[in-house]
Amino acid sequence: MPPPSANAHHNRLVYNPCDQQGFFSPPLMSPLPITVLTSVFNGALYLDAAIESVLAQSFTDFEFLLIDDASTDATPALLAAWARRDSRIVLVRNPSNLGLTKSLNKGIRLARGEWIARQDADDISLPQRLEKQMAFLANHPEVGLLGTGSILIDSQGKIANQTLLNPTDHTEIKWQLLYDNPFYHTSTIFRRELGLQHPYDESLRFGQDFELWGRLLTATQGANLAAPLVYYRHHDNRISTIHYSQQIENALGVMRQRILSLVPDRPWSLQEIKAMRTLATSSWPTRGESVETALLLLKLFAAFAVGEGLNPKTLSDLQARLLDRLWRLARHLPLLRDQKTLLIAMWRYDKWQTLASLRRELKRFMVG
Repeated sequence: MPPPSANAHHNRLVYNPCDQQGFFSPPLMSPLPITVLTSVFNGALYLDAAIESVLAQSFTDFEFLLIDDASTDATPALLAAWARRDSRIVLVRNPSNLGLTKSLNKGIRLARGEWIARQDADDISLPQRLEKQMAFLANHPEVGLLGTGSILIDSQGKIANQTLLNPTDHTEIKWQLLYDNPFYHTSTIFRRELGLQHPYDESLRFGQDFELWGRLLTATQGANLAAPLVYYRHHDNRISTIHYSQQIENALGVMRQRILSLVPDRPWSLQEIKAMRTLATSSWPTRGESVETALLLLKLFAAFAVGEGLNPKTLSDLQARLLDRLWRLARHLPLLRDQKTLLIAMWRYDKWQTLASLRRELKRFMVG
């Protein structure tokens, strides 16, 4: 189906790109607080729910930039119908499929909003998402990247009874960036200026958000609201499901580069990084954990903790939690020499925190 004709109505513009790359300059118009940005390719199945959730926001002063990445299903017709119903919608159709990464960069260039709010075409934003994010940002001008928690839903929209929260503090977010993604992409909002200066890496078709956060957080502070404000839909056709292996491979490569920038005195194999990630994130205890992995994680934290601009209280809390975890690991190590090696390393790193962790662990053991 061909895209709808170019026209303007109130604040709504429906673009019909005429060049081969789909690049064009929209008419000069007054800026807005927010551009909600969605790129969709053959996403008709869940598109109505995603669009409806954005248009139902309690914060209403935004444009909704929807990029159709050359869809071949009912997506173009659905988008055209929605655009006729709400003047805040801006439609863009790529002449050929660019992929998510390039489409998002294109959207950032076209956006009129001071802030870019991401919205995936298969997820749902709760009605107060943008209002709560903008209220937080107004009170925290140092923050240029903000996410929220999420509620997991299945392909039918049924709530999976699982609320997922990410760290709220900039220092903990920076630490988590070394081994995991501290943001749900579909929940994020960031300054457009930052997105122009630090665009998504177009060499990555998958996992582009995880790579971007590291660069954005060299120029601004990050935060997450401690509330689930999006429904994150898990289904078989989701990009992160279909291309899971490639996404993990890309993420491990990004992690390795970040770790090497902190601790360049060793090669850091991908297997070592995967093992550290497991130790830092998995339910306790898990198989395959080793004293070597624990020592690497402690070495990495020691290098991270001397960085600039970090919150001392958060660092202390992170260190206490890490040492508590390593104490529990020591209890499960089968060899006495490995237990001794790990405990000596912990003692040398911080004997007082190590003693405090021992007291907490003994208390848990006695109660249990």
